Amino acid sequence: MTHDDSTTPTRTRRCSRRSVLAFAGSAVTVGLAGCLTGNSTAAHGWQRVDSPTGKALHDVVFSTEGPVAAGESGRVLARSDDDWETVVESGPGGASNGLTGAAVTNDGERVWVCGDSGAAGYYDVADDELTDRSAPKEKTSSWADVAVVGQAGVERISLINGSGELLVGRNQQGTIQWSEVTKPTDGDSVNAITMRGSTGYLCDTNGNVSRKRSDGGWRSIGIDDVSAGIHDVATLDADTVTAVADDGSIFLYNGFNWISVASVENALHAVDRRDGRGAAVGPGGTVVTVDGNEWSAADTSVSKTLHGVALGTVEYSDVAVGADGTILENFQ
Repeated sequence: MTHDDSTTPTRTRRCSRRSVLAFAGSAVTVGLAGCLTGNSTAAHGWQRVDSPTGKALHDVVFSTEGPVAAGESGRVLARSDDDWETVVESGPGGASNGLTGAAVTNDGERVWVCGDSGAAGYYDVADDELTDRSAPKEKTSSWADVAVVGQAGVERISLINGSGELLVGRNQQGTIQWSEVTKPTDGDSVNAITMRGSTGYLCDTNGNVSRKRSDGGWRSIGIDDVSAGIHDVATLDADTVTAVADDGSIFLYNGFNWISVASVENALHAVDRRDGRGAAVGPGGTVVTVDGNEWSAADTSVSKTLHGVALGTVEYSDVAVGADGTILENFQ
């Protein structure tokens, strides 16, 4: 559900989207848990913007063309110069399966999406085309999240599902070679995965985070004495990881241990990090941000549950997405 700041590209161009598509084929302790500072000023500027859908949006990432979001019924949305548009109506294969995860290639040219009933595929932003790669290795269980490493056309794709199954594929100019399914958490339900080069992290519902080893295996790195499920993880670098939990906790990993840095009263569903900045989102329009050393609650003036967040650049606003097609942009 997240990207890392080393692979998200800067903008190379901005152009209007075409008509709606049919399917086309280390660590610093920054505060005590429970001691967030309020922020009612316009500094963060999180404002709701018009959305072309009333269906829930579950994830958002940044491509070379700007933000791309995915959600219920296979909807894929993209931001043009003027507004958000639906660029894919019914997902991979036109099956209208809900989409739960999105990830972007290192060059920003391709957005992979995944979701219900084995739905998987990629949207090429320059060509406005969605390619169906659903049910890889005949797996039709619902994918919880996807991570991608590499340039479009030669990328490595990692898919995870609620049964703790991990499926890795390598794209060789259109031919994807899928490996055998593994269970890095021994079957514990997995919520999210993120990759940075050869290093990866995934989190599960039992409060654990696992790190990919150099030999390709995975090992648990905690979080100790945590009973809540970890809902999402995001990286600043290979050894600096932020995790958010179902009890509203925010944890920071420095390559050696975990530190509890903040908490809110409700669950947190997603987190993103970039250039020392961070944002986490959850129910009731919750947005919690960090810029430097202090996490603070941002005023969003919305009550909708937020499912996904992506931090922008100097050229693009931060974006959060959620229930009923809600889209927030952080105007600077």
